[in-house]
Amino acid sequence: EGARVAMSPWRAPARLGWAWVLLAACALAFLPAADGVAPAFVASRGVAFPNIPTKLIGPSYATLRVQLDSPGVVYYLATPQDDAGAVTDPLDDSPHVAVTDASTNERRAAPLPEEVRDGAVAFINATDADASNDANDTSAFGYAALVAGALDVPVADTIYTVNLTNLNPQNSNHVWVVAESLNGTLQRGVALLPFYTKKLPPAFAEIVGAGKTKTQTPFIKTGPTSMTLVSLLLEPGVVYLAVQPSHDQAPSSAQVKGKCGSFEDMTCFKPFPSSNVAYKVPVGCPVFNLTQATSYAAYAVVEGLGLQFHTFGDAPLSETPFVWHFITPDAVVPRGSVSVGTVTSAGFTISVTSSKNGIARYVVVRAGSSASPELTSPSFEEVLHGTGYGGETPLEAGFITVDGVNGNVTGSDAETGSLDAASGSVTIASLTTQTEYDVFVVFTDRGSFYLTALLGSVVNVLDPEFEATRAEAAAPRNVNATVLSVLGVVTT
Repeated sequence: EGARVAMSPWRAPARLGWAWVLLAACALAFLPAADGVAPAFVASRGVAFPNIPTKLIGPSYATLRVQLDSPGVVYYLATPQDDAGAVTDPLDDSPHVAVTDASTNERRAAPLPEEVRDGAVAFINATDADASNDANDTSAFGYAALVAGALDVPVADTIYTVNLTNLNPQNSNHVWVVAESLNGTLQRGVALLPFYTKKLPPAFAEIVGAGKTKTQTPFIKTGPTSMTLVSLLLEPGVVYLAVQPSHDQAPSSAQVKGKCGSFEDMTCFKPFPSSNVAYKVPVGCPVFNLTQATSYAAYAVVEGLGLQFHTFGDAPLSETPFVWHFITPDAVVPRGSVSVGTVTSAGFTISVTSSKNGIARYVVVRAGSSASPELTSPSFEEVLHGTGYGGETPLEAGFITVDGVNGNVTGSDAETGSLDAASGSVTIASLTTQTEYDVFVVFTDRGSFYLTALLGSVVNVLDPEFEATRAEAAAPRNVNATVLSVLGVVTT
């Protein structure tokens, strides 16, 4: 009696070591909170929960992340703007946190924890396949929700996520979150997560032309030393364009914008104001100083107005650029010469040389006034048509294929090319003896032998059966407008 028993604290057997500690920690993670105690949201590695990471926010969706200090259930409910469904002016960026109690019409700064929980349950019941569990009161808090639900958290200190869809698109949203223990104890406060769903850049529209034809933008138009991007947007914004050699590494959207902001060569940016949107007027963005007959790549991005819905954050930019690969046309006309030789009683041989491979079109007519040949010389269009001056039917007409190893040149190479880089000839043998004739020649290159828009099919103008009346529409792009001639050729 009166003896005292010494008590010492219990310790895990040494042989179990850390394994016992870890086992105990895992067991504690599954233990519910004590009766009457609600689970609490925790912070992990400096990150507070609940949260919605910016990188997980889309145009109409977001990811909610939660972590509790004990197992439980998290109820969440998303509303447009901040007041349980009563959307305020989207251009009004001042705080508006007001919630209406469905039973008392009381306006408060935030919903009660019970309202978030009961609203989430009402939303779940209203959207499932069982109609019998739908709430009778359609003015309940859950009916104002864009999306709501319950997320089970079976393990403490573990991150759980849920994807929130059907949010207020490209605008302001509020998510109300509350946690409940497994024995039904609800948190006494509601967590509010305000955020903006991702703003998308403006979309492109169609241009309606004559005859109500529609052309989808954006598209490009190219010339020998320039190109233009044509755009029609559905809302105000800015269009950025950067052109570079096709073999260079492709830029990102931010790099395209950066090139334009630095006023680099071969860049362009144009604002697209609201007036153009209202009246559907497209905007052209040109780039100059390109090189003829050169392969390029054009990269375009569009940026929206970041202040249209909110007053912070970056303006929305195209995630990836629009890309076009193109070759600038060759605008160098061929230079040539013509001569006549091997004259016989029935004709002669027409020989031509040119700085580029292509075609030499010719007509042979009876000799006109040697004193004033310009009065009887056909125009280059008439020669292309295979006619003489004033549409006169020639005695002979056709074309000579001009070809040479050194004649396959374009652009600046063609400008300095030799006049005899390519050559060809044709023999005329159906003329009258001892008669004087004039020969007229026009040179074209092989830049573009046909216009499919006009002809509807690929046409080979080297085909002798090709009709002269269609030759004008199918004429090559580069035609030397100078008509070369050999006058006064007399057959023997």
